[in-house]
Amino acid sequence: MEITQEVFGTIGQKPVYIFKIIHSSGATIRITNYGATWVSAIMPDKNGVLADVLLGYNNLAGYVSDTSYMGSTVGRFANRIANARFTLNGRSYALDKNDGENCNHGGFSGIHKQVFESEISGDGVIFSMTSPDGEGGFPGNVILKVSYTFTDDLKVKIHYWATTDQDTYLNLTNHAYFNLAGSGSMLQHQLQIPSTMMLETNEQFIPTGKIIPVQDTVFDFTEARILGTRIHEKNQQLIWNKGYNHCYPVHNSSERDPSMPVATLSDPLSGRRVQLFTTLPSVLIYSAGFLSSQLPGKSGTCYQPFEGICLEAQYYPDAPNHAHFPSCLLRKNEVYDHSIEYHFSAE
Repeated sequence: MEITQEVFGTIGQKPVYIFKIIHSSGATIRITNYGATWVSAIMPDKNGVLADVLLGYNNLAGYVSDTSYMGSTVGRFANRIANARFTLNGRSYALDKNDGENCNHGGFSGIHKQVFESEISGDGVIFSMTSPDGEGGFPGNVILKVSYTFTDDLKVKIHYWATTDQDTYLNLTNHAYFNLAGSGSMLQHQLQIPSTMMLETNEQFIPTGKIIPVQDTVFDFTEARILGTRIHEKNQQLIWNKGYNHCYPVHNSSERDPSMPVATLSDPLSGRRVQLFTTLPSVLIYSAGFLSSQLPGKSGTCYQPFEGICLEAQYYPDAPNHAHFPSCLLRKNEVYDHSIEYHFSAE
């Protein structure tokens, strides 16, 4: 692998860089220390033709203005916390209300807008930062590292490591939007999720607490299905979310076969495929029904709904307020240690 580093711009007095990790085939990923963001994934199709399969921007200004978390590392808590509040160790914590009355993706001061320190290491790059006690309303000084590596067999591996000096909740993910065709709508993509259950949500996209079966519903992806087949049906969950924006539990990591992906996305025309592997307990599928960009993306036009899809491995949304959900409590002096892997191929 070859790794290059170039200046992408500045935020205040802090330099922002673009790192390219280049495979011998020409396949390339680009990442930046602004938000520990995944900027591009240039991957071959079944004929070896390369195309960028991530939505994003050609310049830093696009990411600064972006409100869709394009490719970002999101936290401290990925997805929503109801009423922007939780109780921990007998104390109630009020969070940023950046989504109506709720907190989403860490609030106004989420880490997706932070400039990380960066270091090239082996076949990848390590980003690091400290989120101070009280940022976004969350307790604890959290030291965070995010690493990206790119392997010879076209696997993009993202690793999260964090510690805290106070008990806190932590839930990190990557918010990349995939379009395996390289452009246009992704509604002809096929999706498979082996999970037989999903979280029910209300009109504010907050889990009701119920974990319901997907069999024989529009949310059943246990067999590969074209995303656009039923996305516009008159289902209340689809109407509220303008498509899919739903969390699927995966087996407990001690029970799950690690050789099996928790989600597989493929584009029949190009033959490109990406498989998701993770140590985290769920995957949230967002079909980008609310997607819009203030500035043009890589294609030269502003992004529109359904141009990409997110495969977000994470803890369940609103987990701090549901005792029966897997806990993302990170205690003082413990280590948050999770990974997400995207395995690319073409056939």
